[in-house]
Amino acid sequence: MSQTQQPIDSLEVYSMTGFGQAQVNSKLCRLNLQLKSVNSRFLDLTLKIPDELAAFEGKLREAITHAVKRGKVEARLSWQTLLPSDGEAEVALINTQALAQVLAVQNAILNHAPNASPMSVSALMNAPAVLPSSVGASEVLSAVTADEINDLIASAIAQFKQSRQQEGAHLAQTIFERLDAIGGVVHNLRVQLPELLKHQESKLSERLLKALDSDKNEVKLATSAIPREELIERIRQEASLTAIRIDVAEELDRLDGHLGNARQCFVDGGNIGKKLDFLMQEFNREANTLGSKSASLLQTKASLDLKLMIEQMREQVQNLE
Repeated sequence: MSQTQQPIDSLEVYSMTGFGQAQVNSKLCRLNLQLKSVNSRFLDLTLKIPDELAAFEGKLREAITHAVKRGKVEARLSWQTLLPSDGEAEVALINTQALAQVLAVQNAILNHAPNASPMSVSALMNAPAVLPSSVGASEVLSAVTADEINDLIASAIAQFKQSRQQEGAHLAQTIFERLDAIGGVVHNLRVQLPELLKHQESKLSERLLKALDSDKNEVKLATSAIPREELIERIRQEASLTAIRIDVAEELDRLDGHLGNARQCFVDGGNIGKKLDFLMQEFNREANTLGSKSASLLQTKASLDLKLMIEQMREQVQNLE
């Protein structure tokens, strides 16, 4: 049964991967703000803004740094000219006048050099003033207001955060499933541990007693001066000490503690990714100790299963903010 104490949907968990986009119509242009991010240990912010809107860079940077704590974030602010059509404003895909001038020049050249190749679509797009974003930038963008920029930023960041939160909820669900699976392995191993220790102690005692009763001269010589009863008691003591050395109760207790701390990280919020990344190291340390102390196939398999689940969980953790 899952040990999740709180519904995943109610937890505020964000992935470092996300995308958000918003558009706002200004007087002479349509503004578009696009935000996208991928993993990063810290906040790495790149802004791409037209020079004419550089005055709003500080506002955009402040809004993003307030909303995002970690991730490699790219913010791209672009625009398109709005031209009147039937009394309403719409986006002009191309500057038809500029394109007509370029084509007229091309036709004149082809009349004098008929063997020349016509311009490609790519070349036409790169011709001066054909795309509206290259037409009168200063005049068009001077009409943009602070309120329009504020609305644009707020809408883009809201969508961006929603995208990151949806991805974060998916990652949290996967991590909780791994935590529950690890808890199951720990519980099963704890239940079977007394029987495992008893079996190992009995097995070791049996081997030592069998060696004592063997016909090897060196064994007889080594034990000839020690009464048999005392020797048997020493063998049992040695078997008990060996059982203590392979006892992993403390490791299982620490794993239980790590499971509780991992779940609590989601409830506490904050830098969940960094906290969990540290916990993954602690999980792995205990799994390694279980393997090094293993005296049975069952314990070895449990250690390997734990390592696999911890590694799967680490991959998810590294994408959390």
